[in-house]
Amino acid sequence: MPVGIVTDVCATFAGSLIGCFLGSRLSDRWKSLLNNLMGVAALVMGIVLILRVHTLSAAILSLIVGAVVGEALQLEALVNKGAVAVISRFMRGSSADEAFLMQVSAVLILFCFGGTGWYGALNEGLTGDGSILVTKAILDCVTACIFAAILGKIIPCLCVPQICVYFLLFAISGFVSPYITPEMIADFSCVGGIITLTAGLRLTKIKTDIKVLNLLPALILAFFLSAAWTAFIG
Repeated sequence: MPVGIVTDVCATFAGSLIGCFLGSRLSDRWKSLLNNLMGVAALVMGIVLILRVHTLSAAILSLIVGAVVGEALQLEALVNKGAVAVISRFMRGSSADEAFLMQVSAVLILFCFGGTGWYGALNEGLTGDGSILVTKAILDCVTACIFAAILGKIIPCLCVPQICVYFLLFAISGFVSPYITPEMIADFSCVGGIITLTAGLRLTKIKTDIKVLNLLPALILAFFLSAAWTAFIG
């Protein structure tokens, strides 16, 4: 049983229900404070994960190549476009305007395609350690509460694609785990930490123009480049 995945999804769902109940009762001051605290927490999580690195050069190379691939594919733009299309179809017949659809799609991306979530699901499948997602569950609970207070009852529904994506990643990682070495996992953790750190910079609005989704290919490349670096350079 993937404890981290179940905990994260349940926390997201619970937070969204609380947000729906609170509605406009949550002031902008509290929303801003909670958002900044989540950003700081993501920064700390990222630093802790980066310290697990085995070969920093391989991790940095993975990040650079992954960013180039993601930028070339315009991964963030494609996911944004797909999310808007799905949400628009899901809400057909609704009077929701384009701005509302964009907001909901942004939340969908945050819950289903965030770098920390992908890293956490893959890491739990590879190592059995769900602590990353358990910690992330606290952040997602607060985030879901804020967004549900603003956007309403559609936010709890986003837990369905979230659990589907996470379980898919968990299944894939379990399938390839016999071929993964501790060194590869360490460098994978480092790359995941850098992406988490980047997400924290966006949440705290220190650096808002970083396209975090374009960095996701680096998580996959980390395994190959770490193995190659260890084999040929040591």
